[in-house]
Amino acid sequence: MYDRDHFEKKIINMTIIKGKFRIRLVYGCLATILLLVFACHKEQEEHLTNEYLEYFSLSKVYTLSTIESVLTFQSEEYPDLAGIIENAKYGVQVYKISYKTHYQDSLIIASGLVCLPMSEDKFPVISFQNGTNTDHDNAPSVNPENVGYMMLEFMASNGYIVLMTDYIGFGSSADILHPYYNRVSTNNAVIDLIHAFNELNQLNEIPAAGNDTVYLMGYSQGGWATMSALDEIENNVSGIEIAAASCGAGAYDLMTMSDYVLSLETFPGPLYLPYFIYSQQVYGNITDPLSKFFREPYAGRIPELFNGSYGNDEVNAQLTNSIPDLLTGDMIENFASGSEFSTLRDVLHENSLSGWNTSVKVNIYHGTMDEHVPPEQSAALYDDFISSGADPDLVHYFELNGLTHGTGLLPWGISTINWFNSLENK
Repeated sequence: MYDRDHFEKKIINMTIIKGKFRIRLVYGCLATILLLVFACHKEQEEHLTNEYLEYFSLSKVYTLSTIESVLTFQSEEYPDLAGIIENAKYGVQVYKISYKTHYQDSLIIASGLVCLPMSEDKFPVISFQNGTNTDHDNAPSVNPENVGYMMLEFMASNGYIVLMTDYIGFGSSADILHPYYNRVSTNNAVIDLIHAFNELNQLNEIPAAGNDTVYLMGYSQGGWATMSALDEIENNVSGIEIAAASCGAGAYDLMTMSDYVLSLETFPGPLYLPYFIYSQQVYGNITDPLSKFFREPYAGRIPELFNGSYGNDEVNAQLTNSIPDLLTGDMIENFASGSEFSTLRDVLHENSLSGWNTSVKVNIYHGTMDEHVPPEQSAALYDDFISSGADPDLVHYFELNGLTHGTGLLPWGISTINWFNSLENK
């Protein structure tokens, strides 16, 4: 805020100046300091008037040559990266951002990343929603060097401003249990980050700026989160215009997804139901004890397993792939229609998604060999869009042939960025 060397020279000079001029100089310096303090105070007051934006700071910088080297190496396995490499024209700055959002009836501080092309031009915005995570140390703003997040950060080199929310329950809001597959809190986290970036955009304190075009993309839980945010923005939010949305491998109909899991003998992702039920219990939507749904020793382990200290694989390892061993017999036998599970069914329905007569371009992707979320989830959602009157020229379903839940992630992401580039005439 001031030149320290220049200020110190003034203090030294004051010791050799005598008379009234010295006094005037002292008062002049004090007046300057007071003006600076007042200016800082005024700046803080203006900062506090932001409706959404709380704080931002530079976290990482990637040169264009580094980005090109990494993408070129990856292109040996994923040749479709060629178009993205060709369109890489900028180095990337990654900022951490915190912003105001709502959790239930409380105003809280959430966090995420803002990734900028190193340019003073205006660019479209991509809002990226990540998949299931149980580890506080693996949130985007906490671990921006995670390979998956870093690949999305690099996409800013193609001329996009990339936003990534941590979701509520991670980063600045890690004291809250993440409300897993909860539409209201998820929509708040995604949409309010877009609002916060718009306020940041107006401050003129970052080099690149948004151009009012917004894209949405997400995979797994992020696919569901993307579709949920699109539904909320298109039908209930003014001031944000979505150009296109890409949703990969999401579980959209949570009731059907739960029926599917309960019908199995073994399931490779046993954390899904405990994470959902426990987080909804903490959120206040479910009041029944965990022992109503899960057998011991698993019911007793669940609160610790989801305290943010363990990653997905660690949580799964402390549960069991055997559905009859994980769930109570009452849960398996009576979940579908028993009155004692009506509250759980209601919560699953409330947080499920169906198609609507959208005016936005939507691409839905799913691996045909997905062992965690059956591809029927995406196929049924596409059919629901079409039956609801959506234009088949706007909504498309793409099968990722031979790909699993894990192996489908990068091909989906590459296909999505190439699609966005085509929409931007790149």
